[in-house]
Amino acid sequence: MSQKRIFVVDDDPKIGELFATVLGRDGYATRGFTSATALLQAVDDGPAPDLVLTDLMMPDISGTQLIEELRQRSLTLPVIVMTAHSSVQSAVEAMRLGAFHYLQKPVNLEEMRALLEKALTLYADHTELQEIKRERKQKHAPSRILGSSDEVQQIRDTIETLADIPNTTVLVRGETGTGKNLVAQSLHYASKWASGRFMEINCAALPDNLLESELFGYEKGAFTDARASKQGLLEIADGGTLFLDEIDSMSLPLQAKLLSFLESRQFRRLGGTDSIKVTTRIVCATNANLEQRVADQSFRKDLLFRINVVALDLPPLRRMGRDALAIAENVARGYAEEFSKPFDGFTTAAEDKLVAHSWPGNVRELRNVLERALIFARTSTLDAPDLLIARSDLFDAPAASDAETFRFRSGGTLESLEQDYIRHILATHKGTSYADLARKLGISKKTLWEKRKRYNLDAGEEE
Repeated sequence: MSQKRIFVVDDDPKIGELFATVLGRDGYATRGFTSATALLQAVDDGPAPDLVLTDLMMPDISGTQLIEELRQRSLTLPVIVMTAHSSVQSAVEAMRLGAFHYLQKPVNLEEMRALLEKALTLYADHTELQEIKRERKQKHAPSRILGSSDEVQQIRDTIETLADIPNTTVLVRGETGTGKNLVAQSLHYASKWASGRFMEINCAALPDNLLESELFGYEKGAFTDARASKQGLLEIADGGTLFLDEIDSMSLPLQAKLLSFLESRQFRRLGGTDSIKVTTRIVCATNANLEQRVADQSFRKDLLFRINVVALDLPPLRRMGRDALAIAENVARGYAEEFSKPFDGFTTAAEDKLVAHSWPGNVRELRNVLERALIFARTSTLDAPDLLIARSDLFDAPAASDAETFRFRSGGTLESLEQDYIRHILATHKGTSYADLARKLGISKKTLWEKRKRYNLDAGEEE
């Protein structure tokens, strides 16, 4: 690890010499200055320090003015001011302007050492966190949504338009595997709430009572197992974004509660009496026809109006034409880097095969095909035989006399018959939402969840 650089400025040259000696013994690379002007010149010449220790009252530039000069140079580093007892109020003002802390003269060296270590540690953590956030913001920038069609460009433009309007509810529509989660993250990281948390939950993955407690939280004693209070995702994502995937799977009573929150931006935890106000943005996603669900009375019309303030319709891969190749190349390069294998693109035959396929599983299916291709590829250029793509007609609905026909074993118990039938429905309706599976079986989503867990059965494909 490189030495931490500390700049010390005080109009008394003996102070700079003393601190340079003391901090040098502690392993710091220290430079002393007798004026803030000289320090700023050294900053401009580079490299910049990791911490500045400055006197508050100096003849050329004061400590508070030095803080402002460093800020104008976009330097995010800790500044500690030294002050006489009579100027403590001025030191507090310096902290209001951005100083990390202050030391009272005559400086206690042990106190100084402890404060320097604390400041450097905290700012190192802060810098690392800011770098992670910067990388995430870059990774999920709207420009990373690939495609040159007007349809894709409109999606990017809408995300950028919403960047400065963080509270607007957004509905993302699209088939399974079209990247609704990625668009939701792009909305979050492009907004002014990017420093807040991005939380997500699949509404089809939990029974209603668990989903409600996950969203709204609960107070201690709200139900049998509530041994302590717990924040819900709405509260955890305050100042950020909550992504509700498969919103169509939410029960009508829970839809009413969500609508109430969207109208007031307030809610109460389960078992609670106090209203909690948050600024969480809600992004919803679905692969269902919500208008048809409204007609079927399984989705609230007023909730649809409320979440459909801005809608983003994601095109399926089969409709993207040659844009699908740009996506395929990006995915393949990602796997090539992960597997440390060379990748120089696709042959013409491979490109034709990629464009010709209907991709019923969209980008998710494409990723699976390319992952396998990169694992077993013997050359750096992928050819058509490298792409093992399932026939599209295998995903078409089978005739009622074939796969959809349920055949049961005679002599089995009623429980085994139920287990076999639920397994049959899950197997023949992959890609179907959890709520639709429950409706097809004539049971509630909670009951299906409990039976699936009891029989150790796989659920339908999730978004």
